[in-house]
Amino acid sequence: MHETESGIFILPRRPQAGRKITMGVQKHFTGSMVFGDCEGQVMQFESHTEKIVALVMLARQGVAGLENQIPFPWINLDGAAATHFFDLRVSHTDGSRVALIVKNARKAAKAEFIAEMSYLASQVTSDFADRVALITEKDLDPIEVHNAELTHSVRLADPEADTAVRTVVAELTGTAKVRDIAAAAGLSGRGFLAVVRMIGKHELELEAHERIDPDVLVRRRVI
Repeated sequence: MHETESGIFILPRRPQAGRKITMGVQKHFTGSMVFGDCEGQVMQFESHTEKIVALVMLARQGVAGLENQIPFPWINLDGAAATHFFDLRVSHTDGSRVALIVKNARKAAKAEFIAEMSYLASQVTSDFADRVALITEKDLDPIEVHNAELTHSVRLADPEADTAVRTVVAELTGTAKVRDIAAAAGLSGRGFLAVVRMIGKHELELEAHERIDPDVLVRRRVI
């Protein structure tokens, strides 16, 4: 939910998945999240790995958009017409798109599954996606996951804190600790969150590949 400057509350946009996802199923994980600026949009998931992969994709530089459960008509291994729903499709700022199949590592290692997905991928054309990729929980970097979850959690703007931190960052040369930027802005907790928000928006970047915390070094991103 997003509150405008005039005090009006706007609900997130409804899910845009290509098929209905039944929430609250007891046999496996189901969940949802809101992503994007302002009121954002709801995205629903049928596995925890799908949700984490979505967060990681959204946090990566060069990602312009994300869709889930996208239908693709294909001919299966039995020669019958079928529809496969790709778990995610990532759109990049360079115009390329990647269709993602998200599965647990044990199932993804089975020969039958590999054969079926390889046959599916061979039928995907550039008007749907430029390539197909399979992702399991073993492909996820714990540091990237941590940072993606953190930046997502602070996605909503705090105009006062964001402006104060940007003023400090505008004068930044070299690197500085997150806590020092927040302190220079005259803020503490809100300043930390504002710096994290700038990292999430790729206005700042980490000096090293590590978890975001008050003591990590950041620098202005060179465009």
